[in-house]
Amino acid sequence: MLNKVSLVYNHPWLAPGRDALNLVIGDDLDAALSAALFLRAHPNAKIIGVYSKYTTVYYSAACAWNEVLNAVWLDLDIYHAQCRSLGHHIVRVNARDPLPGFKSSLNLNDLWGKALQKNFDEKYPLGTIHFLMWLYNVEIPSTPDADLLLWLADSAYINAQARAYRKRWVNQQTAWVEREGFKWNVKGWLHGAIQVKSLQQTFEQVNTLAFEERMRAFQQTLDAQGFHQGAGQVASHHLKLFGYQCQPDGAVGAYVLRLLEFVSQQTGWKYAPAQVEPLKHLQSKTGKRVAEKLARVQAQGLANFLETHNVFSYVFTHFDTINYTTGLTEHCGERSLRA
Repeated sequence: MLNKVSLVYNHPWLAPGRDALNLVIGDDLDAALSAALFLRAHPNAKIIGVYSKYTTVYYSAACAWNEVLNAVWLDLDIYHAQCRSLGHHIVRVNARDPLPGFKSSLNLNDLWGKALQKNFDEKYPLGTIHFLMWLYNVEIPSTPDADLLLWLADSAYINAQARAYRKRWVNQQTAWVEREGFKWNVKGWLHGAIQVKSLQQTFEQVNTLAFEERMRAFQQTLDAQGFHQGAGQVASHHLKLFGYQCQPDGAVGAYVLRLLEFVSQQTGWKYAPAQVEPLKHLQSKTGKRVAEKLARVQAQGLANFLETHNVFSYVFTHFDTINYTTGLTEHCGERSLRA
């Protein structure tokens, strides 16, 4: 199991308390769940921004950019030494890559030495919310469908199945191709590093047709509420259901406020109106999203590449490709808008 005392000592902003923390969150369901629980554990914290589609930071019109950089970036991996981020993307090609831009941050794969070229199949298979549930000693709420909502975050329920499906191009047409799931990996994390009793207890249910039938009905509820599913890459074993990202399309502030309220109602994790008030009036800063072959990055060295290209965030989309965002710096132009 992870050592909570050590984690909180090295990252004191994670410790429950009454410090006046500012948050910037991701733009999906996992981020909203994580934010609701974080706000409950930190009653004087407030959300001042949203990083949307790894391109644009929408942040409070009352905040300067430097305040945003000093915030806690939740469910995000931000390569900037000033930012304190909590995320779980694979961020290293090799486990020993020196990455000074993450010196203030916590990455769940880094904790266990998972990298693109080392133990990739054993990477963290759950959401940020599941880590925070463990950290704050929180179980799945007893409210209806809370188990569905929490297993839906980052498609954790699909990862937890023994078999899954992926669409492939076969004989000049798309076809469902069955593959082995990552049940073994999810089980390893739930009974090893992150032990949450209610997640352990519901783990086997996730692999059943009955659970998927409940999940299908719940996803229909999300759709009726106006939350967007997004594109899926992997589908569930029995009913070929996708995940449900709930990412905004349109006015980001208003959408995220609505998603946070829905999450709060479903879980009972309450927060004060003042903790989300900054999302009502936003300005934005937009960077540039770029794809690059990993071979070119490795020729330069990952840390050197990130520094010379002024990379703010990045993700390895394939074993040979990195997508990164640049241009989110002090001299970048800003524009104001209504949420």
